[in-house]
Amino acid sequence: MKFKLLFLTLFITAVSFSQSKGTIAGILTDKNANNQSLPFANILIKGTSIGTNTDIDGKYAITAAPGNYTIQFSFVGYESVEVPVTVIANETVTINQALGSAGFTLEDVVIKTTRKKNTETAVMLEIKEAKQVVSAISAEQISKGTDSNAAQAIQRVPGVTIVDGKFIMIRGLSERYNNVLINNSVAPSTEVDKRTFAFDLIPSNAIDKMVIYKTGSADKPGDFSGGIINITTSDNISEFNRASVGVGYRVDTSLKDQFQSEGSKTDFLGFDYEFRTLPSTFPSAALINTYPQVGVVASNTKLQNNFNPTQNTAFLDNSIGFAFGRNKKFKNGMSLQSVNALNYSNSFQTYQRQFTRYTTLNEGESRPPLWLNYLDDTYQNESRITFLSNWIMKLNNNNTLKFKNLLNQIGENETIIRNGNNFLQRGDDLFRNYLLGYKSRSIYIGQLEGIHKLNDKNQIDWVTGYNYMYESEPDLRRFRTIKDASNPDAPYEMIDPSSTNLFDTGRYFGTLSEYSVNNGANYTHTIDRVKNDEELGTIKLKTGYYVDYRKREFDSRYVSYYLPDLGIDRVNELKQLPLTTIFNSDNVNANNGWIMREGTRTIDSYSADNLLTAGYVYGELPLKKFDISGGVRVEHNILSLQSVTDFGPENIKNPVTSVLPSLNIGYNISERALLRLAYSKTVNRPEFREIAPFLFYDYENEAARVGNSQLKTAKIDNLDLRYEFYPTKGETVSLGAFYKRFDQPIENVTQITTEQPQFNYANADNAYNYGLELEIRKSFKEMTDNLYLGRISANVNASYIVSKVDLGANVTSQAQVRALQGQSPYIVNVALGYTDETGFSTNLTFNRFGNRIFSVGDRNFPTIYELSRNNLDLTIAKTYKKTTVKLGIQDLLNAKYQFFEDSNRDEKINKNIDNATSIFKRGALISLNISHNF
Repeated sequence: MKFKLLFLTLFITAVSFSQSKGTIAGILTDKNANNQSLPFANILIKGTSIGTNTDIDGKYAITAAPGNYTIQFSFVGYESVEVPVTVIANETVTINQALGSAGFTLEDVVIKTTRKKNTETAVMLEIKEAKQVVSAISAEQISKGTDSNAAQAIQRVPGVTIVDGKFIMIRGLSERYNNVLINNSVAPSTEVDKRTFAFDLIPSNAIDKMVIYKTGSADKPGDFSGGIINITTSDNISEFNRASVGVGYRVDTSLKDQFQSEGSKTDFLGFDYEFRTLPSTFPSAALINTYPQVGVVASNTKLQNNFNPTQNTAFLDNSIGFAFGRNKKFKNGMSLQSVNALNYSNSFQTYQRQFTRYTTLNEGESRPPLWLNYLDDTYQNESRITFLSNWIMKLNNNNTLKFKNLLNQIGENETIIRNGNNFLQRGDDLFRNYLLGYKSRSIYIGQLEGIHKLNDKNQIDWVTGYNYMYESEPDLRRFRTIKDASNPDAPYEMIDPSSTNLFDTGRYFGTLSEYSVNNGANYTHTIDRVKNDEELGTIKLKTGYYVDYRKREFDSRYVSYYLPDLGIDRVNELKQLPLTTIFNSDNVNANNGWIMREGTRTIDSYSADNLLTAGYVYGELPLKKFDISGGVRVEHNILSLQSVTDFGPENIKNPVTSVLPSLNIGYNISERALLRLAYSKTVNRPEFREIAPFLFYDYENEAARVGNSQLKTAKIDNLDLRYEFYPTKGETVSLGAFYKRFDQPIENVTQITTEQPQFNYANADNAYNYGLELEIRKSFKEMTDNLYLGRISANVNASYIVSKVDLGANVTSQAQVRALQGQSPYIVNVALGYTDETGFSTNLTFNRFGNRIFSVGDRNFPTIYELSRNNLDLTIAKTYKKTTVKLGIQDLLNAKYQFFEDSNRDEKINKNIDNATSIFKRGALISLNISHNF
């Protein structure tokens, strides 16, 4: 109810913005150039600070209170003109004006200007001119906040929320329903166990703009439903040299104790150098399991004795970067622009998490019995190197080539020390469990683009992309220790497994390599329609193709230490040894010590590839006040996977052809207002990991995850309606409604196997998703004569979403109908900014989302919800000539992350009835960044 009242208030505010004033609008032309449009000219209401500039087509619009005014038109080299005007509420006065030269020709004045595409005004103009329903954020808007990467920045867009600090959800749909383009080329899936892209890989200072297409179009990929996110990295047009340095203090982490296991000397560069990696000469599973001595020798000579996390101090978060841009012009008219940036960052995170699990709520009980009760001390350290190198060559006015490169090297060191009870297994004992892990990722994303104007009516553009990812998780150690709770002085002893597994004395080694190559081209033909010297608009016809090939190789092995029958005294002695020596060469031997067993199965590796070919036809037709665009896209996709299960080889090959029509209709109510209606059919395909039979153990959530080779492609019908109003340059008010219907959506479901939950993927029967979106971008400049209030601007957006999924009548262990996993019923973003003429600015941003399903429950395990939280960020910046100082506070409120199970299964959370499963705080981050141009 609170959210509905907020949404109604915002809507009334939006309506009041669009109705309480009148508008002055028109076109400014050049009298000396056959009345061609005059862009970037100045329009001002005389005696006030209310004004604007003409856009690229010479158009302008100013909103003002009712009254009599004088409008001043001016442009360098032209005579200024003043025109009286009367503004009437809710009406538009049209003044088309031509300017003549001021006694000299423009040959005497050289004006050098390039239309920037990364400003808030430019992005707003792009949204207005788009044929689809679009949201976007510009580099200018990103620079105002504390956001250090694309994930943090994009959550300011309507309908977007962030998961795990790097994955995005659009309109309440999980990350799997998005498609990501980087410089018009399809980006790779960056995660081993998810169909998603990690947006934290792209630093915010490398972004020109991010555009989210929320409706389909024949010239865009058809595999999406939430949105297509097109990230454009920097296009440099100027020469500069910039250096930056930053430090950050995180509450409860910085300068506090942190525990990590010993690492490689190159950890600070984001990769392990032969310290944790499994040697290529490591013996096979058959040899280890057949000959105990082979396993002993292999453990003692080829693996590090590295089971004891040592205490150190977490340093301040720190970063350093250098960037430069160059712009070279050649005598033959060619030009070459380039921007290059190298950034290094090192960050720390320490927090304590309450982790609990309960058994089934029985009849007559007010609370279910406690099962797990743990406190997880989590210590994380991330090192990252990011290199960007973009080149733009203009061969002439008609031919441009772009070569863009982005490389990330990331190292993540994590230690989790878990203390508490497992009342179902050994209720009278205390557990202390460990996870010691390190993961490194190398990700390269590159594109070569070409734009060729054949003549005034024909153009060809193309893109070729190459993506490469290599992920290594060497020597992930997971083991459990235990002691009698009644004897606090007793030592913890190692739990020795009866057979190999992934959580007792286990050492896991996993590698994934994937590359993709894609190529696409588009041909555009335009037809200018003129009747009786009246321009009727331009028809655009477009056709093209796209081909994408991906190849993945995944390989993993795991071993466990095992105690043979050595007698009770020797077994107890070995289990109670300290972590520094328990698995050293003295205690791992074939005579009277630990021996090694390997549990790797053929199912633990797979090879997969995917070939997508697509072609389309598309057209745009203006009919008076209508803009109609539509087309059809045909995609043929072949997904293949090869693995070996316990029952023999499993070869999967799924060819699917999809015909995807789309239609977008825009109605121009006035120069500043329009109405959009859009329909598109899209698909959602399974990802490699989702069909692979490989089973993964999730230590953090005490659960397992396995793929499903029978998954089918989901089909979605998307319908959108949106009203957009543009009061002045850079301002907007929009209200939209959407509806989506899913046929066989891919969902996470729970399988009942052992006492631990296991998650699988399955096609539900159907689902739907609908909602409202409101966005207001408003400057206070024209609302007040107060100098300080006039410098404030606001960006408010909110979404209200409803969804339901029907798993079908054959579902056995869980509710047949529920909300879509990860769907938030509402999302609110508010940003307030203040900027003056001295280079001082401050910005306050707020984000909140509604309770959403984190994991789907069944008969044994209730559904777990992630509860809403308030996130508040503050940025204060000041520019002194060539130096900018920025102070930021992220997560100012340090609100709790809370996960509750729906214990009584009423599909809502009541803290007085339902139980917490996970609660923690990450701590506010106070950062200082200084950049200098030289």
